[in-house]
Amino acid sequence: SLAADVELHCFSHPGFGEGAGPRPEALVQVALQVAFYRAHGSLCATCEPLSLRRVLPGCTDLLRPPGPPCLALARALDDPDAQPEELLALLREAVEAQDSRTQEVLSGQGAERHLQGLRQAALAAGEPLPEIFLDPAYAQATHFRLCTLQV
Repeated sequence: SLAADVELHCFSHPGFGEGAGPRPEALVQVALQVAFYRAHGSLCATCEPLSLRRVLPGCTDLLRPPGPPCLALARALDDPDAQPEELLALLREAVEAQDSRTQEVLSGQGAERHLQGLRQAALAAGEPLPEIFLDPAYAQATHFRLCTLQV
């Protein structure tokens, strides 16, 4: 019955994609951040698993959205005095930051896999965990309230 209730609309737009403007997945991720902010009044720890097949076949890393540009956009969208040009500039900045982070993670330069490696190395060596992993802020930052995955 759940499958019968699904509506799916597919379309293409010439203003998106390689060489044609913002990547659609970056725009969707920024939109999710803005929607969460509007629903809850704050951003949250969010991750998007990405395949590292280009650099480490069979491995993944986590992409975190660019918080400050997403927050600036969400706040501006709630400002009745915000000008359309300002909103468009903030949207572009957030989408470009998301796309930049995506490329960074896809090239194997994401922070999450490196942090996990540090944690695993300490455990394997019988060493105490580095202090960052014991910090309450780290625990809060890795308690993902929103996890997205695009295919």
